[in-house]
Amino acid sequence: MDAVGTAVMRAEQVEYTYPGGIKVFADLNVELLEGEVLSLIGPSGCGKSTLLRLVAGLLRPDHGSIRLRDAGDGSRHRLTMLFQQDTVLPWMNVEDNVSLYFKFNRGKVPPAEQRARIDELLVMVGLQDFRKAFPRQLSGGMRRRLALLTAVAPRPRILLLDEPFSSVDEPTRIGIHQDVLNIVRELRISVILVTHDLAEAITVGDRVALMSFRPATIVNTYEVPFGQQRNVRETRTRPEYSALYATIWEDLNEQSPGLNPDRLAEADKS
Repeated sequence: MDAVGTAVMRAEQVEYTYPGGIKVFADLNVELLEGEVLSLIGPSGCGKSTLLRLVAGLLRPDHGSIRLRDAGDGSRHRLTMLFQQDTVLPWMNVEDNVSLYFKFNRGKVPPAEQRARIDELLVMVGLQDFRKAFPRQLSGGMRRRLALLTAVAPRPRILLLDEPFSSVDEPTRIGIHQDVLNIVRELRISVILVTHDLAEAITVGDRVALMSFRPATIVNTYEVPFGQQRNVRETRTRPEYSALYATIWEDLNEQSPGLNPDRLAEADKS
């Protein structure tokens, strides 16, 4: 995969208020660089998932702008999003779920290339022997891997992940983290990952962006010093991992209303 480069998404001076009148963002600025995984963390209710919906175009900012940079040649799907909820179609088998993008975009990818891409994706997450199985016949981790494949099958420039792995156990989640990294590096996809799991944010991310409580801004960003070709299990044994975790954890607590009296007062005012 190419080295991290120019911005493929840039949010500048973004403000957004919920219909009920709660201001979510105030002068929020953040960018996603080409080839990186950007992890978004912050206190519960600070608007992490809302920011993803703004980036996806499902919501519009009240002020400011969110711009996506196109490749220019039309060769890649612009953006896909994977939600926390299970979005695989239960009446379709594994192979048919992965091929949904091609069914809705007939003629865009030649049939032989479609088959090759589907086969490649199934092998990447170890589902090649389950191509005819239905979602109900899969474990929770396998279903999450299947959902991931449906999101990356279009080969988007940007993949938005909204806490997609919180429903699976920790050992399974670590294995999925490795699959995610292998896939996005191989297919040259830039990723924004929203998570409440700080270990996940560091394990998968190239940078971690910390959001404040409402109205939210980006209060700090942290470089993850483990390179793009990393072994996620080995990464968690490093002293640098523990040190970075402790630093971000302390800063995160400073932004959490339940742990910081000043933030609690601000939350009451909102």
